[in-house]
Amino acid sequence: MQIIYKFRVCFEEHDDVVRFIDIDSTSSFADFHKIIQESIGFDGSKDYSFFMSNHIWRVENKICGSETTEAENLKAPKETKLNRYINDPHQRFVYLFDPELIWSFNIELVRLMKAEPHKKYPLLARKEGEAPKQNKLKGKIPGAVASNNEYDKMAEMLMASRLMDELAKEEDEDIDEVDDIDIEKIDVPELLIPTVESKAAEIPKIIKPLSFDLKFDDEDLKIDADDLDLLEGEEGEMIDDDEKEEEEDNIGLDDYGSYNSTDDNNDDY
Repeated sequence: MQIIYKFRVCFEEHDDVVRFIDIDSTSSFADFHKIIQESIGFDGSKDYSFFMSNHIWRVENKICGSETTEAENLKAPKETKLNRYINDPHQRFVYLFDPELIWSFNIELVRLMKAEPHKKYPLLARKEGEAPKQNKLKGKIPGAVASNNEYDKMAEMLMASRLMDELAKEEDEDIDEVDDIDIEKIDVPELLIPTVESKAAEIPKIIKPLSFDLKFDDEDLKIDADDLDLLEGEEGEMIDDDEKEEEEDNIGLDDYGSYNSTDDNNDDY
């Protein structure tokens, strides 16, 4: 009875690009390499190797490779059969292609079944997603071709989005660390606010003394002859009054004395 292995093959860097391959259990790893290359549209001209893998896709022992040294003591892929390395119902392999660009594939056994008479194995049973370009630029997203400017722009945008995601994660971690800090225990240094002196204070204020500018005309300061006569007249009247009082006093004394004096006429009376 012919046993067929159904493998799930996907790019390590493009897990949405998947190929399901049916292959005879007695096929070689060289046959497996050929059908994988045909399913993704690669030319298969570069060196390759197959490795055993654990459940977390960590590479373990090397199975075979297109360039096998004597020190490795391994058989060529054409001489290495698949059924010799199937130790688990979900056996996993890692397939590396092109040592320069290092295309990596994860391979998992998903089903064991009987061969169908009308089918020729190996064959591509199902495919999901479009495979990237074979020749990618070093240091960029796999599948970026040097001559394809549009793809380069898409790759740069993807790299930028990944960078933004990493920065966002770092900010979230910083926020979580801040939440654990007791704000009351933070020693906040005292801030010294510099004093700004007004420039107006530096300039002394000059207070001008009040001045009265009194102006007189020369005509106003002159004294007329009439004014002098008026002053003399008033002064003369004052003198006349004094003399008049002295005269009245003298007259009174004379009259008083006339009554006390003896007169011949009075004696006759």
